[in-house]
Amino acid sequence: MMGAAYGLEIMQGKDRITFFSEWLDALRRVYIDGRKPTQKILNDPTYAGYSTGHWEGDTLVVDTVALHPDSFIDNSSPHSEDMTIKERIRFTSPGILEDRVTVTDPKALTKPWETVFTYKKAERPNDELREFACTEGLGRSPK
Repeated sequence: MMGAAYGLEIMQGKDRITFFSEWLDALRRVYIDGRKPTQKILNDPTYAGYSTGHWEGDTLVVDTVALHPDSFIDNSSPHSEDMTIKERIRFTSPGILEDRVTVTDPKALTKPWETVFTYKKAERPNDELREFACTEGLGRSPK
């Protein structure tokens, strides 16, 4: 989700930061209230995994576990059930957000895989995310 080339909205509350992507209307929650994943969560992996985070100065540090083994690291590379992801998210300048990602998986990778995503704030202040509609118009009658 974080690497998709669609709009991304970030909402911060008291106990979580929620990322909403225009791509497939994807939703991701990062819990920042100190909670840890339970054994039940670890035993029931999901495609987005389970993310917890904390602040180190101006950097949001996110750890993601419990990722479904049928998902992919980079939209094509498989991983094992032991994969974990660490992100360091921060503003590098006004309106520029950087996400440094480190993927660790001792069963699928010989060393951690690292990448960086950069996001630019929308230039128009009233931009809004729209419903993901790549098939818009199919099945409709012509006007």
